[in-house]
Amino acid sequence: MDKVRIGLVGCGGMGTRHLYGLQELAQTPFNNVELCAVCDIRRENAELAAKEAERLLGTRPEIFTDLEKMVQTIPDLTAVDVVTDPSVHHQVVCQALDLGMHVMVEKPMAITVRACHKMIEAAKRNNRKLSVAENYRRDASARLVNHLLKTGAIGVPYMALFHSLSGNNTIFITPWRHLKDKGGPIIDMGVHFTDLIRYQLGNIEEVYGDIRLIEPVRKKQESIGDNYTFYQERFKAMASEVPATAEDNSIALFKMESGATVSWIVGLGGYGNYGGQMILGTKGVLKSFGTRGGRATMQLGNQAEMEHQEILTVVDGFYLEPLAEHFFPNQIATDNVDWKIIALEYYELAEAILNDRQIEVDGVEGMKDVAAVYAIFESANAGRTVKMQEVENCQVYDYQKEIDEILGIS
Repeated sequence: MDKVRIGLVGCGGMGTRHLYGLQELAQTPFNNVELCAVCDIRRENAELAAKEAERLLGTRPEIFTDLEKMVQTIPDLTAVDVVTDPSVHHQVVCQALDLGMHVMVEKPMAITVRACHKMIEAAKRNNRKLSVAENYRRDASARLVNHLLKTGAIGVPYMALFHSLSGNNTIFITPWRHLKDKGGPIIDMGVHFTDLIRYQLGNIEEVYGDIRLIEPVRKKQESIGDNYTFYQERFKAMASEVPATAEDNSIALFKMESGATVSWIVGLGGYGNYGGQMILGTKGVLKSFGTRGGRATMQLGNQAEMEHQEILTVVDGFYLEPLAEHFFPNQIATDNVDWKIIALEYYELAEAILNDRQIEVDGVEGMKDVAAVYAIFESANAGRTVKMQEVENCQVYDYQKEIDEILGIS
């Protein structure tokens, strides 16, 4: 099988996790990617990633601290996977595209809508593929929910809720996730959720929302359960407490282009823990949008509720893509789902490059996911309902102006 030679740019925690996705892909007959190089401005990060790649993949990639030098040095390098701090995604991605690389970038695509547009423009002028690693939709549960909606299993969706509250005052994975000029926790997690909402229910027309910063100081946890070496080393060096400047709670009402409405509550601060997803239709209800490692649940009329595996026995015409079917032969997510979904993202990028296929979550889709979260912020800032077109076109943009000024985006 032809393989796309790729370089990993950004060798921190998430970059290391991507190596496990490459390992999952390498263990299948579908493997179409070869990791040739790793790059990070901190050489020690790149060296750690190269060591881990050698352990997982059997070969040691070359190490670089400069993207341009990596592209010029590695023969036939075709693509890069950008897994840096999101506040520099636009810089790294645009540079890579201008150097002739196809690009996959970790979510969020960028931390302002204007930054997203710069990346889209760079992909267009260089005629290169740009893929955004939105992974929740690739889970078997999300694919099943999407099939049920498209085939009218619950009739016409008219209302939905997406609620996710994780009340605490601890540092959410990394300190930078609590800084406004780095995106903040609602942007970081919210794009997962807006992507799922748009995948299942179509485009959003308008948004009314409010935001709050509840925890202005975040405290270090006593311990973390993560087994990744990089996360453990970073945790040891983490300060006991850090300031938070980005809002950590949000509430909104989305009006979809279809006419359906979605209630949104997403919070990562304060008190109370609650999660609930539901899509109401004229014939029944789905109690999930689908999520990484999740399960679909459906109730039709007054009939008994059906769990994921029972739904599979009665639904017609549902199938997964070949690699997903290989990973999830029972059409339900199992072990190491995070790594397997990353493998699916790599595979799709390589197939798109080798066979000139469309990317599922391309730059435009990634921008719309970011804009949908920022619509909540812009609505809160303006004190009114905002149209998605206003936010996507940067006509309503006051909240993001400060971030752009800090990052030098014009």
